[in-house]
Amino acid sequence: MSKKISGELRFDAEPARVYAMVSDQAYVQDKNERTGGENVEAAVTDNGADGCVIVVSRDLPAEIPSFAKKFVGEQISTTQTDNWGPADPSGNYAAKFHVDFGQAPMVIDGTMSITAEGTGTVLRVEAEVKASVPFVGGKLEGVAAEQFDRAVKKEQEIGSEWLSR
Repeated sequence: MSKKISGELRFDAEPARVYAMVSDQAYVQDKNERTGGENVEAAVTDNGADGCVIVVSRDLPAEIPSFAKKFVGEQISTTQTDNWGPADPSGNYAAKFHVDFGQAPMVIDGTMSITAEGTGTVLRVEAEVKASVPFVGGKLEGVAAEQFDRAVKKEQEIGSEWLSR
């Protein structure tokens, strides 16, 4: 069983500036702390013209129904790895990402893109949540989708604020 999730963030900046933001060590740290992460450890490896790799480990409160806490506990430890490629000839960027939930029986795999649209840029996220828990996996995936939506809204706020500096 799995659930598809997606989101869009819109910024008043060109794609190169949005990419510079999302690959900035300080931004990655700040974003993960402000979206509820605790014990955040963020590492950005700049591969020059080949893009970058971002790895973030963090603990998140398990804001899930009580039935699910027996599977994941009170806190969820996650590691997210984003593999950004270089800009394409049009100046757009793309990444693949994976989120590992440690002891929790769930993973998220997806893609991100940064593309020019109108006078600004859209950062699109498309992913698939998979929970491998018999009978309640669908409910866990639904909870993850709700948390994803909240995180996208918060990241929109954080990113817009960051770009306005």
